Amino acid sequence: MTTQINKTIPVFFAVLCFGCAADEPPPPPISVELTVEVTAPEEVDPAATVHISVHHAWTGAGELRYPLEIVESWETNLGSSNFSFDYPAELGEGLIVYAWVDSDGDGANCTPTVRGDLADLVEVEAFPAEQVSVSLLLDAPCAGPDWFFPGPEPKG
Repeated sequence: MTTQINKTIPVFFAVLCFGCAADEPPPPPISVELTVEVTAPEEVDPAATVHISVHHAWTGAGELRYPLEIVESWETNLGSSNFSFDYPAELGEGLIVYAWVDSDGDGANCTPTVRGDLADLVEVEAFPAEQVSVSLLLDAPCAGPDWFFPGPEPKG
């Protein structure tokens, strides 16, 4: 019995290694140039910090599929900004751009007592692309990206 197990183990590892070698390497990341126009109501201080993040719309497959895996994030101000990032296409699909303005300067998107931070989100429809341009109007109070996307469950 020991001899049969000893002969089976090398075959198992050979098949395992052969299976690994047959896999293709993941595709290279997509270099993306992102232009973001961020506006907010007049009462928001134009010097307030705006937090911008880009996300995969969806990551995983089947029952393990989930939305909003973060890819990259930055800080900027209201107005137009340009960013560059590498989009790892093998890790997910779609592109979401989310932003919120830190109206009170505390570094947190709202607290239980201070509720003045505003947000918006855009799903980039024409993606993948090497150049992306989006406009965000920060007017939803205390909303994280999951408030906007993927939206309510369809009613069946």
